[in-house]
Amino acid sequence: MEEQSLKDVYASLDADASLVYVVPLIRYSNKDSDYLYLLYKELIEHQDYTIESLTAIQHYKLILQVFQNQGAILHYHWLEFQSLKSLLGMPWKLLCIFIFVTFGGKIVWTIHNEVPHDRKFLGFHRWLHPVMARWADALHVHCRRAANIMKEKLKVPDHKFFICPHPSFPMKQLSKETAIQNINDFYDCHINTEVPKLLMFGNISSYKQMGEIAQIILRLPEPAKLIIAGPVKKGHKKIYKQLVNLQQTSDRLLVIPHFIQEEHVAWFYNATDLCVFNYRDILTSGGVHLALSYKKRILAPDKGCISELSSHPDVRLFTPDDPLEDILLQEIQRNRHE
Repeated sequence: MEEQSLKDVYASLDADASLVYVVPLIRYSNKDSDYLYLLYKELIEHQDYTIESLTAIQHYKLILQVFQNQGAILHYHWLEFQSLKSLLGMPWKLLCIFIFVTFGGKIVWTIHNEVPHDRKFLGFHRWLHPVMARWADALHVHCRRAANIMKEKLKVPDHKFFICPHPSFPMKQLSKETAIQNINDFYDCHINTEVPKLLMFGNISSYKQMGEIAQIILRLPEPAKLIIAGPVKKGHKKIYKQLVNLQQTSDRLLVIPHFIQEEHVAWFYNATDLCVFNYRDILTSGGVHLALSYKKRILAPDKGCISELSSHPDVRLFTPDDPLEDILLQEIQRNRHE
């Protein structure tokens, strides 16, 4: 299985197509941090295809497109729901997709997760995802390991998969002192420049098991600062409250429960010494790729595409059987001696 560009895959599916529908919406206002924009950036800038992202309501365009016999490709991402509200919109989406594929429309589906991170409505998703895999003409993954995992789960042949690597994120270099000062001033906090700083960046969510890392940091014999920065994901207030309670007992933990503006992302990565990931389950991690872009030391679970980073000099992987507390202590001590 070789790596392929999206352009080559689209051309192989429909050489006459000039339009690609993308679901969900591309955030053009966040060109340095939006995964979808970065994935399609080259196609957008070179105008190889017209890239149009669709809302749920706009799925009707798929039906119009095939009945007007105009060449278009649908590139879908995720295809999951975590609330009753989003569930109500699923029949409409599936109807439009079904009509599109029945009348000759070509579909590329990017598989990001083995199962939804929140693990809600798992029975329905276990039915839905194999159906989508059969409808799709090509299945996009970011690494070979993901293809090996998902071909067994979805019961589809190997030839349907193609690898197009995860896009890299632009890096903005700042001195550590400036980055820390910016965070302290804007978020009204106090980060000590002297102690090692660990970062868990992104949505505050249970599957990231942030509470476990926070509890370990609080009891380590070596001082360190764990910064957790990102909005609280809907339905995950319990883990947020746990983190707030821990923060009140120690200055080793700083929780910033807000959406981090794109221009502030560089502050956090330039300020930190170690990026920590503790996913319960993961197939592809945008957070790891963001940390790699900033050339940060990374501690992450040996799961999914992350496993392919085992030989990377800045990445240390761990398994569920490894002593995570000892590993964190070793990484902090390593930082002190550098």
